[in-house]
Amino acid sequence: MNIYAVIKRSITTISRFYSLLFYLGITLCLTSYSASAAVFYLKPGQSKTIKSNEAIGTVFVSDPEIADYRVVGDSTVVLYAKKRGYSELTIYGLNEQILMMHSFEVDPIVPDLHYRIKKEFPDSNIRVSSIVGSGINGGKTSYLLSGTAPDDVTRDRIYTLVGSAVGVEPIDETVKYEYYGGSEDVRFMRTRKYHNIVDRIQITKNNQVNVKLTLVEVSKEFTDNLGIEWQNLTLKSMVSGGADLSSIGTFNLLGLKHGFDINNIATVIRAVQNDKLAKILAEPNLTVLSGETASFLVGGEIPIVSRGAQDDSPSITYKEYGIKLNVGAKIFNDTIRLIIDNEFSSVSGKYSFSDYDIPTLNTRRVKSTIELKDGDSFIISGLISEQDVESLVKIPFIGDVPILGALARSTSTSRNKTELIVFATVNLVNPSDSFQDAYIPSFERTDFRNLFFNYKNNHDKQGSREFPFTNESTEFLGRVGFLE
Repeated sequence: MNIYAVIKRSITTISRFYSLLFYLGITLCLTSYSASAAVFYLKPGQSKTIKSNEAIGTVFVSDPEIADYRVVGDSTVVLYAKKRGYSELTIYGLNEQILMMHSFEVDPIVPDLHYRIKKEFPDSNIRVSSIVGSGINGGKTSYLLSGTAPDDVTRDRIYTLVGSAVGVEPIDETVKYEYYGGSEDVRFMRTRKYHNIVDRIQITKNNQVNVKLTLVEVSKEFTDNLGIEWQNLTLKSMVSGGADLSSIGTFNLLGLKHGFDINNIATVIRAVQNDKLAKILAEPNLTVLSGETASFLVGGEIPIVSRGAQDDSPSITYKEYGIKLNVGAKIFNDTIRLIIDNEFSSVSGKYSFSDYDIPTLNTRRVKSTIELKDGDSFIISGLISEQDVESLVKIPFIGDVPILGALARSTSTSRNKTELIVFATVNLVNPSDSFQDAYIPSFERTDFRNLFFNYKNNHDKQGSREFPFTNESTEFLGRVGFLE
């Protein structure tokens, strides 16, 4: 081997070794320096004792008007705050090496806030920083909230605590709740804002409220029928061959030979009240963040024609109809405050306006504000709609005969009474961390030959992504041909 190549390789190896030692030393120095650096808060007139593991040579304070110090012994420094502001403390050793470096702020309320937040909200990691304004905001102090809180309720309580300690008048910002028929400010969903407090708190888990509703329409029909029920009438004595009457107006009077036998006529005169089963109209399931609103609509829109304000030209607006729902929720500690607006509307008729047929709506609406626990349910009822219907059923010609025609006709008066009932259940829910366990079923198209020959694929073919074109049906079709 060439001697020059060996020397060159050795020099390269030694150079890399010293470079590694250099970078390792820099890393250790930075680690030691960052470990000694700290940020703390003091109130005016408050002192703090700082001890060093080595003898102290020199102490430097960047702004002596904010804080001053005194060296006690060889390795202890007592720092005492004088007025509000920001400053830095640097402690040097006997060899002029940096032993410690601290950044500190002097503020009359921040130290107490840190103590109260840690005591009252141990699950939070909040830092309060004071910011002294400059320029047009010179002399004004603002406060920055940073860190994490477990939920929005804790964040709001910390924000209110800091705002109360600062002593600034809050500004209430209410949420505009839009519902079907208008809008209003919901007081319990309001938020308080302080113009000199900046909220940068991160929420680890946002509280969400799930509202599951079931809209049920219960129909109560009162039927008042008076007359002959011909569908239950037997005319064996009147009709030759003993034919039975199965429906109104369908019997045959030809071949009458036995006369009218009252003993063989089964007539029923009814006056009954029927309670029909309930019908589920919709089952919406809404999830909304605390302090927010959600809406639900199953229906459509109909055009409403009206005259213009300045001229007679018609203008068209659209109105929603169907099953509509608005929900707003706010969590307060362990309770859920809920505002719910529900409407059920349907097209009931029409009227004419300037050569236009305008539909009319039959509407039932309810709006309520309630407070519940997690998992509680409630019921809203009383949305009743009533409709009377009169009908007359008769045998042609015979039913028009005076007096005797009463035997050949049946009159009925039905009263349709429906009540809309809303069942609701509220629950606190947590967002899912991931969708790894979520299963979305896939659809695999079935070959027309399998459908034609009623051939069912086996499990392996169903699980594959490829269409099963090569199977028993294909082989069977391959054997089919023409005879020569």
